[in-house]
Amino acid sequence: MKMFNRSVALMIAFLPASIALAQDNCKVITSSAQVHQCAEMTRKTADVSLNDSYKRLLGRFEFQQKHDPDQGKVFMAMAKDSQRAWIKLRDSTCPLEATNTEPGVAAHTTTINNCIARMSVERAAYLDGIAPDGEGGVIDPNKISKAGAQRYGDVVVRY
Repeated sequence: MKMFNRSVALMIAFLPASIALAQDNCKVITSSAQVHQCAEMTRKTADVSLNDSYKRLLGRFEFQQKHDPDQGKVFMAMAKDSQRAWIKLRDSTCPLEATNTEPGVAAHTTTINNCIARMSVERAAYLDGIAPDGEGGVIDPNKISKAGAQRYGDVVVRY
């Protein structure tokens, strides 16, 4: 068991270095294998960013509702339900985007990873716009709306 714990600790310790190396490998892409690897790395990075934004939102709710912890718990439950529903939406939408490629090939997985990364970055921006930092702040609905919108040509997508 100790050997397993040491192995996990070493893997975690080298994770930042491996991410940095992977990011360097994505600056100049020379092969389709790199495209696939970079899409996967981008998805993982976006997922980390999304998780951080979600945790910060819960922290803001907790901080802002110190005077009314029950209300804070209600807001946190709303955020949790919303995030779970959004993840289901993302995870069902992205395979839909990949229907023009054959399942099991790298292009199919790359398309899904790119979609997940794009939607996760958009969601992280949206979550960052909810409940301003500090006590007594005013929520700016325009900031939230803009954070959740991304323009693609003539199409505006909102989540």
